[in-house]
Amino acid sequence: MNHQTASVAVDAAFLDELIEAADRHVDRLLEASDGGVAALAHRPAMGRLLALATVYTQAGSVHVGSARLPGLMADCVARLEHLQGPTGLFDGTNLSSPPDSAFTINDACMALDILGSPKDGLAGTVSRLRAVVGRITDALVSGGVHTPNHRWELCAALARIHALHESEGNARPDVQLRIGQWLAEGIDQLPDGMYSERSPLYATAVTNPSLLAIADHAGRPGLLDHVRANLTAFLPWFGGDGSVESLFSRRQDQWFRFDGEAFQLLYRRLANQDGNGDFAVAAAWLQQFPLLEPAKALARVRLDPWLAAELPAAELPAAEPPAVEAREGLPAAMTPGHAGLVSCGIHRFRGGRSAVTVFGGCDDATSGISSGLATNPTFLRFSHGEAVLTDVRLSRSFFDLGPFRSQHAVVDGPAVRLGDELSANFYLPLPVEVQRSDGIYPLVHEGRFSASMDFGNRPTVEHRLATSITVTPNTADGTAELELDFDGAETSYALELTFRAGGQLSGVEEAGAGSGTFQLTSGTGAYRVGNDVIEFGPGNAADPDCPPVYNPGEAYRYPGGSNASYGVKVYITGRTSGSHRVVLTGKSVS
Repeated sequence: MNHQTASVAVDAAFLDELIEAADRHVDRLLEASDGGVAALAHRPAMGRLLALATVYTQAGSVHVGSARLPGLMADCVARLEHLQGPTGLFDGTNLSSPPDSAFTINDACMALDILGSPKDGLAGTVSRLRAVVGRITDALVSGGVHTPNHRWELCAALARIHALHESEGNARPDVQLRIGQWLAEGIDQLPDGMYSERSPLYATAVTNPSLLAIADHAGRPGLLDHVRANLTAFLPWFGGDGSVESLFSRRQDQWFRFDGEAFQLLYRRLANQDGNGDFAVAAAWLQQFPLLEPAKALARVRLDPWLAAELPAAELPAAEPPAVEAREGLPAAMTPGHAGLVSCGIHRFRGGRSAVTVFGGCDDATSGISSGLATNPTFLRFSHGEAVLTDVRLSRSFFDLGPFRSQHAVVDGPAVRLGDELSANFYLPLPVEVQRSDGIYPLVHEGRFSASMDFGNRPTVEHRLATSITVTPNTADGTAELELDFDGAETSYALELTFRAGGQLSGVEEAGAGSGTFQLTSGTGAYRVGNDVIEFGPGNAADPDCPPVYNPGEAYRYPGGSNASYGVKVYITGRTSGSHRVVLTGKSVS
């Protein structure tokens, strides 16, 4: 592995802080279970071993050379040996899974690099860990995967195994051959730099670290271009609180707040290797947010000299970020006025203290809602300083087909246009020629439900409802205007505004006694956090035929599921006829 960093100075302050954080992390691990691993699955058992190995061998760590740790590391290896199946693979939710096992083997190879060839009581532990890797190698070479990122995690493990064998003078050509077969499929990168899963979680936890490992350990430096493109694409999507937008993801992080600390080492690596100023700014700014796995981060820094090097000079915001949860002071490199990911159907507009995010990149879920699809119905986010409107959704009473989900986001001048169209059928009698005397017809799913009705052969009466939403942001004035237009069936709708918990509402009334939700029935409402306010309205008069509720659709409700957002909810209701206008305004008051 050639990093060519001999002339680059080590960032001693960064390293010292990371060692302290790793020590605290290991302290918590040891206190939580007194160091025991009897109940751990293979990945956390290996993660603990890597953490212990890192601090045990780290100069300056309070745990360096600790008499207690070798025995605990041996226990971790024993646990791995116990969990390893006859092919060398580990079981979990996915039985005998090559990619799930590859996560563990990547950490195992890192631990072996960290520990080296010890002469003390760790020699036996290292030998046994090498044997764990040896027993699984054939299964990783021949095994398969079931998600896009699994290919690269598997290749990363094989690349590290290749490097281990090469250092011992017994390289295995089949390992490199298998890596080449997977890479021949091409990296699943969209034109704007996102990977096909569009996920910050998997970009930081799997794909980018894996491509770096393959580049470093299997002689594939061209893969770094994919990492560069992905990190560039993510730059505008950080919030002042350190979170990264994940609304457009096709994986589970589309439903929760994703902490951007996971990007820190990725930006740091290529900032130093390439002298990239924007990446240096991002890496330096992200240092204020604690790493969730500091011991593993320290292991990466130990094994990759680019990570230990001082960042190239970069111009940061003049003011230190205030000590509050919603930090301000994002670097200019991370705050363009307008950023868009066309492949993901998302656009963000920033100006002053306001930010507007518009999402219309949902996947077609008519065949079912499942992992691997972007189906979050939040189409708008709006913030002004510390006042945050996390989710705006539109629910319509139309054959229980669920909320508004746009599959496109078209920029039209200053506006972004979203739209969807729903249809549902009533079914007429079967033609005589396909009627059956026994009355038993094929069980068919017609898009909403299943029944023995032979739907495909029946004439239909179709009902449709088209919805168009135009969002016009004006961050100079701190506003976003929503224009809702409907065509087709007349029914009720409920526009759901979900604010981050912790603020104060005014101008609204409770939406039913004890409901815990609110409704804007006239004029303008407001949500305030400190001196920051979001005003919203106008409201519509309460109507018993337009209930202030959110309906996730039968695909969720029938199995008892939910895709509800979390926070303080306000509803504006109405009927799907004509146009309806709602304005969001951000203000700072004393």
